[in-house]
Amino acid sequence: MTIQVAIDRMDRDDVPGMVIVLLRAGEPVATAALGLADRTTGRAMTEDALFRTESISKPVTAWGAMRLAQTGRLDLDAPITACLTRWQPSETTPDITVRQLLSHTAGIGQGDFAARYAPAALRPGLTEHLAGDFRMIATPGTAFAYSNTGYNLLELVIEDCTGEDFGAFMAREVLRPLGMSSASYDWTDAVMAMGHDLHGLPVTPYVYPGRGSGGLFATAGDVARFAAASLSGADQRVLAPASVAALHSPRNEVSGLFGYAAGGYGLGHFTETLSDGRTAVWHGGQGYGWMSHMHLVPETGDGIIILSNSQRAWPVFAAILRDWSGSLGVAPVGMARVLWAETAARTAIVLALVGATLTFWIAHLGRPRPRVVRVGAGGIAVALIVWPLWAAAQDYLFLFSILPGVWPWLGAASAVAGLGLGTMALVPVRRR
Repeated sequence: MTIQVAIDRMDRDDVPGMVIVLLRAGEPVATAALGLADRTTGRAMTEDALFRTESISKPVTAWGAMRLAQTGRLDLDAPITACLTRWQPSETTPDITVRQLLSHTAGIGQGDFAARYAPAALRPGLTEHLAGDFRMIATPGTAFAYSNTGYNLLELVIEDCTGEDFGAFMAREVLRPLGMSSASYDWTDAVMAMGHDLHGLPVTPYVYPGRGSGGLFATAGDVARFAAASLSGADQRVLAPASVAALHSPRNEVSGLFGYAAGGYGLGHFTETLSDGRTAVWHGGQGYGWMSHMHLVPETGDGIIILSNSQRAWPVFAAILRDWSGSLGVAPVGMARVLWAETAARTAIVLALVGATLTFWIAHLGRPRPRVVRVGAGGIAVALIVWPLWAAAQDYLFLFSILPGVWPWLGAASAVAGLGLGTMALVPVRRR
């Protein structure tokens, strides 16, 4: 049923393609390649299509850090300056630990997630990028603050600690031992599923200056093998069960928008408690042209992996996850709440159109209206008309991702409501 839900929503939300893998008892039981890998050429999606996994890179990077800790090569609770040799934060920066980087509690800003480069183009090195991107926004250890910069800094810590390139280290000690044969933190010139932006236009592959936060290229099968290794009783030799459990154990509550979908964050993994009391761990990723999601129930070995070559895929993911939750006999997982935004937006559209009708009618009656009412109506009218125009001129807004097919209607309804209020404010009162 989950596959049919995906097909229906992909057409509705204009999502060109995706690959879904379902896990039961730690084993893949179904894989579906849906739609197109490239709209321009009509190339069909395949199960072995390569994707940018975006922030699913973070839990994989966390495995690399935990591998170093487990083998005695990295102290998760020592200041990172003990390892850093090529670049360090300023002397006034409070001590930061690897555990804080892993749990997004280091107090570092989110960073520039729009720093994208063609694979063959010149781009800043990791240290140069960090020097311009690093910014403290809170005292380390005090609160959750999602940070791409923090995970790129963790990449540098791993390199300086091991004296080895991050991509090579991750390939040897995590990716290959877990059977992720197509996965790489480095650009390989492999043919990929073509990305598509919020307008459905093609996006060619790119790379970031840092790899630890969002630089992993992988197939859905690769991510499924990583997910299976994360489940209880998995037959893998990279991490001991205690180390995996530490990655999945929530260390802090999640705040802001993330709090609508997750209860906590462990080390590289969001966590939530399902309606039947079981714990689920997950991570998603959103980049320019690609989106990803991985949701796991470690105790029972249930899991789902969804990779899409479209930035319009969040509502599709939410619909799939809601259906998947039902198959497990639990209430919808937190990420399914993305669909609440659609309900709220459709309600707002109806209210805006009703309000517009009412204000046009009031203006038509021409009855006396206090000056303060007319001035207030005019001010609100300007806001309701201007914000959709401003939004349409932006390259990206969070609103676009959660309401890719609805937000233009929301903007239009807002503008109509604004015109109604403007008419009520400007149309003169009839003399009797």
